[in-house]
Amino acid sequence: MRGKRRALAERREVVGHTQESLAEFVRVEPTTVRRWERGETSPQPGVRRKLSEALKVSVEQLDALLA
Repeated sequence: MRGKRRALAERREVVGHTQESLAEFVRVEPTTVRRWERGETSPQPGVRRKLSEALKVSVEQLDALLA
């Protein structure tokens, strides 16, 4: 995968989520997850806690994945 946030996509895969299942878990559209992984957008503050839960990382670790 090419993109700015390869670590985010890799973490998603490690915990067993597809882009679609992650989107469903955090209640966003799959296209939103794709944009996060390509580095086009960042998760809104209200979504970050649920996203960190889905990826089984702390909010601080999530920030590092998004950097």
